[in-house]
Amino acid sequence: MKRFFLMALCLCARAADAQLNGTWSGKLAGSITVVFHFTPAGDATEGTLDVPQQGAIGLPIRQVVLNGDSLVCQLNAPLATFAAVRTSDSTFDGVWTQGKGHVPLYIRHLTGAEAAAFAPPARPQTPVRPWPYRSDSVEYDNTDRTVHLAGTLTYPSTGGPFPVAVLITGSGIQDRDETIFGHRPFAVIADYLTRRGYAVLRVDDRTAGLSRGDVAGATSADFAKDVETSLAWLKTRKNIDTTRMGLIGHSEGAMIAPMIAARDKSIDFIILLAAPAEGGYATMGFQTLRPLEYAKAPANVMKASMMREKILLSHMLRDTTVTAFIQGVDAQYRAYTETCLDSTHHLPDYIVPPDQLREALVRQAPSLISPWWKFFLSYDPAPDYRRLQCYVLALGGDKDIQVDNSIDLRLILNYVNPAEKPKLTEELLPGLNHLFQHCHTCTVEEYGKLEETFSPEVLKTMGDWLDKRLKPAPPF
Repeated sequence: MKRFFLMALCLCARAADAQLNGTWSGKLAGSITVVFHFTPAGDATEGTLDVPQQGAIGLPIRQVVLNGDSLVCQLNAPLATFAAVRTSDSTFDGVWTQGKGHVPLYIRHLTGAEAAAFAPPARPQTPVRPWPYRSDSVEYDNTDRTVHLAGTLTYPSTGGPFPVAVLITGSGIQDRDETIFGHRPFAVIADYLTRRGYAVLRVDDRTAGLSRGDVAGATSADFAKDVETSLAWLKTRKNIDTTRMGLIGHSEGAMIAPMIAARDKSIDFIILLAAPAEGGYATMGFQTLRPLEYAKAPANVMKASMMREKILLSHMLRDTTVTAFIQGVDAQYRAYTETCLDSTHHLPDYIVPPDQLREALVRQAPSLISPWWKFFLSYDPAPDYRRLQCYVLALGGDKDIQVDNSIDLRLILNYVNPAEKPKLTEELLPGLNHLFQHCHTCTVEEYGKLEETFSPEVLKTMGDWLDKRLKPAPPF
C-alpha cells in the first residue's frame, strides 16, 4: 500500500547514441550515489535510475534525449530533470533539478568491475522484443479533458475481436508496468495473457509516464473514473470484444476493481490480487503489526507501535488542516508517552520520543491529511462487493505483510451476494508476498533482491481461470 510503495516504461527519445549505452554514475551533493542505466531501443534510448543508498532500484526515466553533446533525462517519480553536457567520451557535467533545488551532478561511464558492481539486478521474466503479438502505445482523454492517459495495449497479431483485461495499479503513483525495484509485474502479466490470446491494456497513473491529471486532490474514486475512461476508449476499438471485458487489480487496484464492477454491469470478470477487503483503517493496522511479528518484536514494542498508529490514523481521518493535525497528534501522543515513563521518569528505548515524532509530522503532514488518505481510511468495500454480478477470482499470498489475505479472502466470500457466490473463486497461496513473489524473509526490503517478478503458478492460475469463462483467441 501507499506506505510501502516506493516511487514507481522508460519512454524513449530520439537520437540514440551507442556511446550513451551502459552504466553511468555520479554523486548528488557529493554524497548520494546515483546510477544511470541506458539501453538501446530501436532508434531511441531507454533509461532507469538507481539510488542504492535509498534502496531505490530501476526508477523509470520517462524521457532520454541526446542531441549532439547535450543530454536531458526527465523522471516523473521523483519529479526531476538531469540536464548535462558531454565533457568527454566518458563524462557528462550537468545539473540535477528537483522541485526548487538545483544540484551539480557529474557522471562518468563505468566499465569492467565498476559497471558490474552496479549492474541492474536480473529480471528474467521481463518481456524482451521481439514479441509474438502486437503492442500499441495509446493515448486518450477523459470526457472533459482534465485527465490525459497513456498506456500500452497488447493483443494477438491475428484474429479478433479479443476479450480484454485492464490492469489497475496499486497505491502510489506508478507507471503502466507497476515498476518497483526494477520489477515490471504488469508487463509480465500482460505478456503472459496476450500470449494466451487476450488483449491487455496497462496505463500510466496520473503524472506517471505520459499521463497527466490532478493527483494532490485525487482519491481512489477518482482513479476508478480513470479506469472507466480506459474502458470507454476500449469500446471504440473494433478489435476488442466489448462483451468480454474485465479488470485485474493489484492492492489498491484490487479495491478499485469492485467499485467499478459494482456499477458497470458490462464488466464480465475481475481478478483481485491482494485486495484490502478489510478497508484501509484495518489494513494500516496490519501493516504496522506484521513486520514487527516477522522481526519477533517484544509485546511491549508492538503495543506501543499500535498505540502510535491509532493516534496517527484517528487524526488523519478527522483533521483538515496541517496545524490541527500536528497539534492534535502531538498532544495526544505526549499524553500517551507520559503513561510510559519508567521509575526514573525516562521513556523506554522502544518508545519514539514525542519531539522526534513531531519533527516527522511537520515534514509529512500535508500528504497524511490528503483526500486520498481520508478516502482510503474511511471507505467500506462491503456494499460494492454485495452488488457484484460478474465472475471474481480473488488471490492472495500468505506471506503478504501489506494485506492480511487470510482475513480479506474470507471477508470477500462473506460480502458477495449468496446468489453470486458460484461465480467467486478465491485462493490463499502459500509462500508468496504482496508482489506474488516466492519469498524467504518476505519483507519489503526483499522485493528487490528476488529475481522472480511474479509467480509463474499464479500467472497460470489466472490464465486457466479466464479460459474456463471466456473463449480467447488460440494461444501462441
